[in-house]
Amino acid sequence: MQRGTRISFSSVNSSLSSLKNCQSYINTGMDIATHVALDLVENFNDEEDVRSMENVMLEYAALDRELNHYMRAIEETVDQIKQDKPEKIPDLKSLVKEKFTALESMNSDSDLEKNEKYMYFKDQLKDMKKQCTLHLPQELLQI
Repeated sequence: MQRGTRISFSSVNSSLSSLKNCQSYINTGMDIATHVALDLVENFNDEEDVRSMENVMLEYAALDRELNHYMRAIEETVDQIKQDKPEKIPDLKSLVKEKFTALESMNSDSDLEKNEKYMYFKDQLKDMKKQCTLHLPQELLQI
């Protein structure tokens, strides 16, 4: 009985590790955007600036989702190849692309608002707005 070709996935694993580093950069960007938005609210800046930071958070959420789908597509493809042990080396790039496209096709904009960091951002903004309203000087509240 003939066994499948032995395929080394060390370069794929290395690339996945780099992608996970990118994910930490996205998380850092989301943390910074949250702090900026909170500073804007605390300093009574324009609501448009705060909305702009909300849009930045949604863009980060989209990047995070896309990166997660890409890493998942790679991991599932590699797992499938390891399980199948094919006779010849398959076209890894096209298999990953196919799986990634399938994952991305299920996206909806409402998913972005369910991103954990985005939901935390919205909660923090709401709390900060409430706090700032409570601490407004009396002369500003009477305007």
